[in-house]
Amino acid sequence: MNKSNSQKPKTDVALGQSKRLKLLKDAIIGTNDYGKYYLYQVVTEQGIEESFFPPEPIHNIIQENKLKAGDEFILSRVQNGKPGSSKLELSLVSSPSPQAHADNLKETMRQCLAEAIDIVRSLPDIPFQNDDIRAICSSLFIARTR
Repeated sequence: MNKSNSQKPKTDVALGQSKRLKLLKDAIIGTNDYGKYYLYQVVTEQGIEESFFPPEPIHNIIQENKLKAGDEFILSRVQNGKPGSSKLELSLVSSPSPQAHADNLKETMRQCLAEAIDIVRSLPDIPFQNDDIRAICSSLFIARTR
């Protein structure tokens, strides 16, 4: 029989992909046969509510940064150096400061995009895709506009 309609899909991010999520509620912490778990209700940019079960290091980042309902972050899956193995990374999303001007942000985005393309071109042996350039660019932009 199918899952109950009340169950939300689990958040999943493919290798080399990113997903912007907004927290809807504080974490639910529990235990099951596999040990301790953390459950966050999140919503995607497309408005789809999901259940996010982060590994403990990601949960700790959320807690250390005091993220609460309404806060957003970008979740990315990256290789961790071992063939066939990956890990999740979390990037904080902050609101642009009131003194930031659109022209400055546009120029910052152009610079980030140019640098992301430069990074991809400097590593010709790695089969990067357009989504990889977008993820690199977004990470650079977020880091610079925090």
